[in-house]
Amino acid sequence: MALSQRYVTGWQEWHDNRIKDLNRPYGWLSVVSQDWLTEAEPFTSEFVPGQWLLRDEDIYYYPDEERTAHGDLLTVDGKEARTPIHIPHGYNSNSGTGSSVPLFYKDLEVETITRVNAQGEKIHAVRVRDPREAARKGFADIETFPLSEEWIVPATFLAAEIRSHDVPTVEDGIYETNFAIGSIGLRLNGRRFDLGVFGHRAGSLDTGYFSNSVYVHIGDLTNGRETYGGGRLIELDPERLDEITELDFNRAVSFPCSLSTFVACPVTPAGNRLPFRVTAGEYVPPVSFERVATYKG
Repeated sequence: MALSQRYVTGWQEWHDNRIKDLNRPYGWLSVVSQDWLTEAEPFTSEFVPGQWLLRDEDIYYYPDEERTAHGDLLTVDGKEARTPIHIPHGYNSNSGTGSSVPLFYKDLEVETITRVNAQGEKIHAVRVRDPREAARKGFADIETFPLSEEWIVPATFLAAEIRSHDVPTVEDGIYETNFAIGSIGLRLNGRRFDLGVFGHRAGSLDTGYFSNSVYVHIGDLTNGRETYGGGRLIELDPERLDEITELDFNRAVSFPCSLSTFVACPVTPAGNRLPFRVTAGEYVPPVSFERVATYKG
């Protein structure tokens, strides 16, 4: 059965919105640094005056007195940081991740992030976003495989007990906490697959920001060639998982770590690696950068 015009129009609208979102001034294209903090060792960013200090898993910011006297300072939740201030962990509606309140230095957005290392210890970093970097790296489109009805595959969702676990990322030593919430059962190339479904909950109603991202992380033989090496994801509606009847590989997209070295995404789960080419969804985004290690722990 050929794809309907309604499907093609809907897919194109979804794709255009994704390109627009990726080009946001403070989106993933804007990240210019990610510096990990060491307990009790003050850190000064090359982009923001003042110092950051990690103490007993809490982060504090100490403004530069001379720069502050000239009005050159960080704002925390809209207020000028003229004296040392505690930076609360959490999430906010500006960046989606990081500090629970907005942090800005001039037009740079600053956030603190929390992850886990290989020893299961919490690690914390300061990340800076620059809208000028987003403008420099911006692109008009991401090439995709031709739309095909063959990659809209009948599927069912099987819920499981939600389990939190720390998964390795594309950067050695950094782990991210994810939630395994179930699996998607389907048949491809004559074989049965049960693909893990994962979730990431961010924020809280208390901070005025909350999101619940649910997705399938797939790997296939196009990875590292036509598509991003770390696999791709297909997002699902967290409110309608029980209603799933198909999985649309035409909506497979690259992870944020395909756009910047200053973000570490989870590696593809072993059970979600498909032993053939998935010729649907996005090619690797047209962004050139060198992936370098940011964590030395």
